[in-house]
Amino acid sequence: MAALHPLAGLEPREGDELQTALRGFVQELRERERGVRLGADPEELHKQRVATRRLRSLLRSTRPQLADPDRAERLRDELRWLGRLLGEVRDRDVLIAYLVEELGTIEEAGAFGAILELLDDERDQAWNEVLAALDSPRYRKVIAELEWPPALREGERLATAATADYGRLRKAVKRLGAEPKDEELHRVRIRTKRARYAAEAVGGESRFVARAKDVQDTLGEHQDAVVAEERIRELVAQVRGTGR
Repeated sequence: MAALHPLAGLEPREGDELQTALRGFVQELRERERGVRLGADPEELHKQRVATRRLRSLLRSTRPQLADPDRAERLRDELRWLGRLLGEVRDRDVLIAYLVEELGTIEEAGAFGAILELLDDERDQAWNEVLAALDSPRYRKVIAELEWPPALREGERLATAATADYGRLRKAVKRLGAEPKDEELHRVRIRTKRARYAAEAVGGESRFVARAKDVQDTLGEHQDAVVAEERIRELVAQVRGTGR
């Protein structure tokens, strides 16, 4: 892993739109850490994961405009590492909640009970990995470098990235057929999320942001269902393999 450390001349530049936005998400990342460690409220982990996603998304959207794109790319890699670990826990929380809700509607609850046991074990393992990551020097280095957020080049505007993300979203939607595949809808969801995050960073709430959130939520529920179906099939196979 390339070394991450604050560099001279990277102090927040007055008026830099990107640094202002990034600092807000870095603050969210740090504020949620205590709640994540306590583990009492799953939403704390979810919000910390969202903060990592927003940071990564903005760094990706502004890549052509950055003063130091290589440094930003290293940071994106580290945020991807953290987000993946948080996601392993969050994904199991979502699936467990889904299965618990479905328990009341099925006859063979015993099979689902065995699946829930497997998920609980996986969740515990993923949770321990998150705690180990938060205690690691790697995490502390990431947080330290984020104190000096990447900046735009002189003369660049955050609105340029937001406009480009919106254009990519429109093209992705236009490419959809009458009966789009799951992976095509997932790509549109990702484009929607990036366009929304960039638009919010530029200037707060707008009609586009509200509609993008609705689309993102709807496509997110669809993707969760797709993933849940695939994961449940895998877990059922494991349960059958144990003869339960």
